[in-house]
Amino acid sequence: MRAELNRVAETHALKSGSEVTYELKRPAAFRWSGDGAETQRLREEQTHHYVQWAFLVALAVVIVGLIGVGLTFLR
Repeated sequence: MRAELNRVAETHALKSGSEVTYELKRPAAFRWSGDGAETQRLREEQTHHYVQWAFLVALAVVIVGLIGVGLTFLR
């Protein structure tokens, strides 16, 4: 993580012809933390979707089970 931040700052410094300083690392850190936040948001969204489907599948299994028990009592 830190290596990526340093690489971005060094790349920017080479393009601009200046030294790697805190001022160059700071914007790169904000970009990098924003990417992490977006990744976390997507992961949470996928987890929510997975939990929602798992709940629906569990509910369907319970309903099918109740129907099965009901049919057993009818015979």
